[in-house]
Amino acid sequence: MNIVVLLAGIADPKWPLPPVALDPAAMRKNSHLILSPFDEAALEIALQIRETLPGTSLTIGVTGGAESDALLRKAAAYRPNRAVRIETHALHPWDAREQAEHLSALLPELDEAADLLLVGREFGDYDAGALPPGLAAALGWGFFGLTQYVRRDGDKLLLLREQASLEETHMLSAPLVASVTNDRRNRLRHPLMKNVMEAKRMNIDVLRPTAPQSQHLSLDDIVPAPPPLRAGTGRILSGALDAQIADLADFLAAWRTEL
Repeated sequence: MNIVVLLAGIADPKWPLPPVALDPAAMRKNSHLILSPFDEAALEIALQIRETLPGTSLTIGVTGGAESDALLRKAAAYRPNRAVRIETHALHPWDAREQAEHLSALLPELDEAADLLLVGREFGDYDAGALPPGLAAALGWGFFGLTQYVRRDGDKLLLLREQASLEETHMLSAPLVASVTNDRRNRLRHPLMKNVMEAKRMNIDVLRPTAPQSQHLSLDDIVPAPPPLRAGTGRILSGALDAQIADLADFLAAWRTEL
């Protein structure tokens, strides 16, 4: 089996976010990036398949500019057959269809024999979740969403996801795109330290999608979101505890009268 995993990364919540910019790419460049839980889950599923199926090839592609190189080195510590950065500055994040077409066109350059594409369920389009099924449509492959576990079973793949209190499994044939959600069964393992050090010294290969000739969706304008409208007024209670309780009781009594 030939697996390709696409990773995007998110801003590390342990660090303050950079000043709000109208250009999402500019905000990304000024953020501390980490793999998202969904990125990690997709990578772990690929590692699980590789260790149970001898001869599996694993290619990792990390999207973004030079700010994504640290993510690529982190992923490369898991010893894929190939790890590359996919330069996406020319693509439009608001147009999932366009991104899917250009990323799918790069798949033969990542691995011309690829038959399983794993991506986090909110990969590449700022939580919209439209890009993974768009990739499947652009490739003409099958699609399975919210994947939590994958296992090779003969010449097919057994995929599992949870729906409410039920576990749903399907036997599907490759080629296939699977969007992955995080789960206790796909928590990413730690890489070996020697592989981490080797990844820090590796040269970065870069693939660049062809700049789009036209857009399916044109961007008219980007403006800051207006502040939310709030009804009513508020105040902070202060003073002795008994006084605060009395003030709160008076406030609630007025609401009770209105109801």
